[in-house]
Amino acid sequence: MKVGLDASVLVASVKRTGEKHHEDALTLAKKMGTGEHEGVCSALLLIEITGALASSTTMPVEKIYDVELSLIKGFRVNMRPFELYADRTVDLMLEFRDLKSKFGIGSADFHYLAAASGEGCDLFVTTDEKHLLKRECRERFSKYIPIHTPSEALRSLSS
Repeated sequence: MKVGLDASVLVASVKRTGEKHHEDALTLAKKMGTGEHEGVCSALLLIEITGALASSTTMPVEKIYDVELSLIKGFRVNMRPFELYADRTVDLMLEFRDLKSKFGIGSADFHYLAAASGEGCDLFVTTDEKHLLKRECRERFSKYIPIHTPSEALRSLSS
């Protein structure tokens, strides 16, 4: 199965034990690592993982890059070039501009969704409770791709 991944899921897998989504993200990484499923993600991942680790940890810069590469490998991420889905991203932002405005959905989130849906992913996994996991967003985006939490994705991948 092809699984679209938001950078938030990869970052959640290296958060502290007990933090929300941490255990499920770790389990998802293990499941993806078996080779049964392929992770698909926008190349924006390279910016977002580095940014998240730089702002939320005190780890040395070299370690941040090592962790980033380890996450990409662990989740078996097939990174899709930014430019490949730029036009589709703009189309999605225009189609769902009411949601973008109402929930403050960032352009990067639309790029992740554009890459995942454009690559034919079966589902998209995120920890983004402020935006993409809102019921209204899930319902509307399901036109292109179902949006799941890591725990929901694990159930889907196991069935």
